[in-house]
Amino acid sequence: MSEQPDIWKTKTAAAFSTLALVLVSVGALMRFIPSESTFGPVARVFDSLSPQILLVALACSVLAAGFGMRRIGGVLALLVLAAGVQQFMAHQNVSLPLASEETADIRLLFLNALGENDENGALIIETALGFDPDVIVFAESGAVVDHLERLEDLYKFVSPCAAEKCELLVASKVQPKRFWTLKLNAVWDDRYAVAELEVPRGASFFLAASHLSKPWLSGIAESELARVIAQYNWLSGPSVVVGDFNAAPWSRSMLHLLSSTEMRTLRAPSGTWPTGAGDYGIPLDHVLVKNGARVVSIAYFGENLGSNHRGFVADIALP
Repeated sequence: MSEQPDIWKTKTAAAFSTLALVLVSVGALMRFIPSESTFGPVARVFDSLSPQILLVALACSVLAAGFGMRRIGGVLALLVLAAGVQQFMAHQNVSLPLASEETADIRLLFLNALGENDENGALIIETALGFDPDVIVFAESGAVVDHLERLEDLYKFVSPCAAEKCELLVASKVQPKRFWTLKLNAVWDDRYAVAELEVPRGASFFLAASHLSKPWLSGIAESELARVIAQYNWLSGPSVVVGDFNAAPWSRSMLHLLSSTEMRTLRAPSGTWPTGAGDYGIPLDHVLVKNGARVVSIAYFGENLGSNHRGFVADIALP
């Protein structure tokens, strides 16, 4: 009779150790698989989830050790920790901490409003105005197109936006020196916009807004990423990018974008998708900076606005 519990413990430990091995492999290796390969689309689904996957792998390793496979569980735990450290170092190379000691020059607000979320359009506008941002950027801005008069009353510039075509909307308290939009792929129009702005003390900077397609959409995402990298490299002087990138900063596509453009993401981003997960979700929406621009502070909002993304308000210092 005593053999039965031992067999059950052994089988349970084996199951947890096998699961841990699979998970640590997925969490550690997915971002090394090229998007153009056969398994590329699958890898792009999982590489944004790698921290969560590695945490589950660590828990399985500990459980395997607890059920009797101490050496195997310990080795697996070390593999998980090594993968986590390697991932953190890669992220550290393309990120910056908050420059909380600097004085902010401009406040930016970004939200993917969710195109079919028009019943909350008025609430989205009022919530955004409550933060008193200098610049507002909405992705999937068809949700707010029927309520633009509130923005037009308070902002000198509101980018053209019609019900039948309103992918990105940019509103600014100062008139841009230049403003333009660009088509990044053959499917969606005007998912890239750039404004050259000047703050009251005379400093100029480029603000770019982006809404990239899902990175596992093979045939679209790769060429789109190459094009947006070229656009970011064209930006000179202090530059700030806000947008929905549909990828976490430690994913293969974002690491490639950041390392190829010298744009830098936040060292400790909070989750923006799905809304219900709050800070523990996946950071798909980003503020990126380069050439001396720095994020001083950032706050997240939007749990009650009907979108599946949280937005953020970022205070930016310019050199």
